[in-house]
This record gives sequence, structure tokens and C-alpha cells, in this order.
Amino acid sequence: MAPPRSIPERDPARHRPDGRGEGAGASVVRRAPFSDNPEVGIRGQRTRQRILDAALRVFGDEGYHSGSIDRIAKVAGCSRVSFYQYFASKEDVFRELAEQLARQVTASTEALSPVTADGDGWATVRAWMDRYAEIYERYEPVFHAYETDEVLAKIAWRTGADVVGKIHARVVTTSVPPRQLDPVLGLFLECLNHTLGVVAVLRSVAPEAYPSGRVETAVTDVFHRTLFGVRSDVNVHEAAHTPAPPVPFGEPMRSMLEQGDGALESNASANHALAALLASGRDVLVSRGYHNTRVDDLVEAAGVSHGVFYRYFTNKSDLARILTTRAVREVGTTLLEIPDLIGTDAPAGRTLLRRWLRRYNTAHANEAALLRVWLDGALQDPSLQGESAPPLDWGRRRMARYLGRRGFGDVDMDAVVMVALLGVFGARQRPPAEVEAAALLIERGLLGREPHREVVPRKRASDGR
Repeated sequence: MAPPRSIPERDPARHRPDGRGEGAGASVVRRAPFSDNPEVGIRGQRTRQRILDAALRVFGDEGYHSGSIDRIAKVAGCSRVSFYQYFASKEDVFRELAEQLARQVTASTEALSPVTADGDGWATVRAWMDRYAEIYERYEPVFHAYETDEVLAKIAWRTGADVVGKIHARVVTTSVPPRQLDPVLGLFLECLNHTLGVVAVLRSVAPEAYPSGRVETAVTDVFHRTLFGVRSDVNVHEAAHTPAPPVPFGEPMRSMLEQGDGALESNASANHALAALLASGRDVLVSRGYHNTRVDDLVEAAGVSHGVFYRYFTNKSDLARILTTRAVREVGTTLLEIPDLIGTDAPAGRTLLRRWLRRYNTAHANEAALLRVWLDGALQDPSLQGESAPPLDWGRRRMARYLGRRGFGDVDMDAVVMVALLGVFGARQRPPAEVEAAALLIERGLLGREPHREVVPRKRASDGR
């Protein structure tokens, strides 16, 4: 996410959390050939913003790919002709929403006070987190589409770099080495976005277990501990709620996880067409995204006919589900092998964690990327959320057990942050600086370990799982 540099910042209405006032103080014109006098007045600006608000509502209710221009116009209370006065297409609307989002995030970050090691520093991060979560909630459909639209991805990258620079300038006396601070901030920002997405899916099946304030406090604690170490009176907040309930796997994913997909594997070994569909399907889904992938794309990549595809799969969701289940098995096995740093001396633990992170990233980038695609698909299609929540909750419960021995803080919510961190970290190949950033977030932010000394747990947490 990044704001266009040419847009002036002089209009306070531009920074309203609801996104209104985006046109005030800036030139807004109708698209030719709708008017000999293209300049839009106040009434036209309101109509344009009403269309943008309606689009957000439609994309949130129906998903970007299912939402139509007709539906947007109806919710906005205008005609298709009015829509086309301001926007060339649904994509045009979406990209304008992305620019609004970018301006909101940038303005919110500019409001940060100095980020210090004391309570005031924690409070300023918590206030920023609250603003960021509000922006995320309003523009949630846009956040979900960043991975599947090249233009949106460029906006996201530019804004992310801008936000990292602004936060860096406000961090005071951190013990994170200067050369490592930007990679830590960048990976944390990715983790924050993914955490909010993971929580949205988990909240769809357990709405009472993930209140916003609890999530935002946990993320703030992790961030503050990463920068300044554990400070029990500042960045350690105990859980004020009972543990989140487990979310069971449904059929057929549970059976495939427990028994494997041996029959399918047997068929694939004897059937080159099925093997090609399974092998190329993952690459297509990862490169195009769930909603941008068509059956046509899958059969073309595999070099088979539509008839062959439908001999084995009902639709693309059927294939994606099988590939996702495989990925859950593969990634889950590696997650269980994460080194126990609590029971290891600091130098050895540092080495073991970094070695594990490199292996996890190298071996499972494709699987983690596919899981990210499946999650993004669920965030844009509520019908998939019920199937996406159990794997995420499975990871949360395992990470809660892992973190439980540290003996402080809100283990359940921090486990969600750790699932999100490993999800984004594993979704693409990472350079050494970002491997080190992930290690610092885990060591300092999640486990409370200092670079050269271990924080002794105050108590042994029982997770009751």
C-alpha cells in the first residue's frame, strides 16, 4: 500500500476515517463524453463518493469477483449512466478505493508520536493499531485483493515502504540493530495485515473469542517487545478471556488429513493427466489467486481437456481443497519441529531457530503460498470460511502450546500472531535479512528472549488443550 506522491495533503477531510472528503480540494472530473463541462461540483463529488461507499459495501457482502456494477449502482441509488460518468469499470472503482486506503494509512502513521520503551510509547503504538484496524475493517475487501491484482500490489508495496520509513523515524532507542530495523518493521506490517485476515476467518466461526481490543493489544505487545524487550509493566497483558474454543475439521478435509489421499495418489501415479493437474494446479492457483483462476487456466496448464478435469474434480474448489489439505499436512509437520527455545541456551537457540526458519522457508514456500491463496479466497467468499478456519485454528492451538512455556501474556492471541507471521514469512522466498527479522519477532516479540540472555518465565502456563 502506498499513496500517490502527487496528491496534496492540505485538506483535512481527506483523512477522515470513513474515506469521505476524498474529492474535496482536488480536481474531480466526469469521464468523456458525459459532459461538455467535465468539472464536477459538490453534488457530483457526493455522488462519486456514494458510489465508492456502495462498492465497498457490495464487495464486502458479495466479494469483489461476485459484485457487479448493477449491484453497486443500485446500492448507491444511481443509474449505470451515473456510474460510468465517474468510473470506467469495476476495476477502476476498486483501484480508487485502494488509493483512498493508502492515503488513510499514511495519514494515520504520520500521526504517530515517538515510539519509546515506556508506557507512553506503548500507548502511541496501541492508538496507531486501533486506527489501522479501523481502516482495515472499512477497506477489508481491498486488503484481501492486494495479492491478486498487479496494480493493487504496486500500491501496497509503495505504501508499505512509506509506512516503514515513517515508523522507523519515530522509534526511539530500540535495541534492534539499525540495519535490521527496516526488515523487522516490514515483516511486522505484513504480519499485521495477515493477523487481521486470520482473525476475520476465525471470528466467522467463533465470533466471541476474538474481540478487537484483545487482538490489537496482543499485536501491540508483540511489536513493543520486539523493539524494547519484555517490560512486564508495559508490554505484557494477561488474557482477560477464556481460551478460544477449538474449531474441528469438517469432511472431507478431516478424512484426508487423517488418512491421506492415497487413492488419489495411486490414481495419479498411474494417470499422467491427473498427475499433471495436481502438479500444475498449485502453481496456477499461487500465481493467479483463487478467484482469478478458472478451470480453463487449470486445464491449459496441465495440457488436458475439460472432460479429463471433470472426471476427477467437480470444480476448481474441489482441486484447491485437495491441494490445500496436502499443504496443511506438509506445513503442519514442519511447524511441529520448531525448536524449543525455552529449554535451550541462548546461543544454541539462536542457531537452531534460524536454521529451522531457513528450512521452513525453502521447503514450504509453495505450500505456504497456497495456504495464503486459500485464505485470501475465503476472505473474499464467505462460503469458504468454514473450511478455512479449522487449519488456522489447528495452527493457533499448536503455537499456543509452543508459547505457553514462556509464562506470560495472552498466549492464545499471541499464537494467532505467530500463525500469521509464519504464514506470510513462508509464502515466498525470503532473503537473509528477512529470515533474521522473523527470528527477532519470534525470539523477542513472541518468546520474550533477549539476544544474549533468556527471560526466565514467571510461571508455567497450562493451556488445557
